[in-house]
Amino acid sequence: MNDVEKDDELVHATKRCPECFTYVELDTKKCPKCKTSLGEVQKHGMAKRKVDWKAYAIFLAAFLAFAAYIWWAFL
Repeated sequence: MNDVEKDDELVHATKRCPECFTYVELDTKKCPKCKTSLGEVQKHGMAKRKVDWKAYAIFLAAFLAFAAYIWWAFL
């Protein structure tokens, strides 16, 4: 058995929050310490960060509103 096959068989009992590095259970969706949304566990035991689509949508709406204001006020 080579090293690649051994890496595929890793089983984690916990995962770590990517923000505060707190160990949490595998099924935890939100870190109890820093309230970060957590995803699946990665190869090295760290939890993946979930994409905050709501924040991207708010940024896009604010940017478009600002661009419209600049166009209306100065052009």
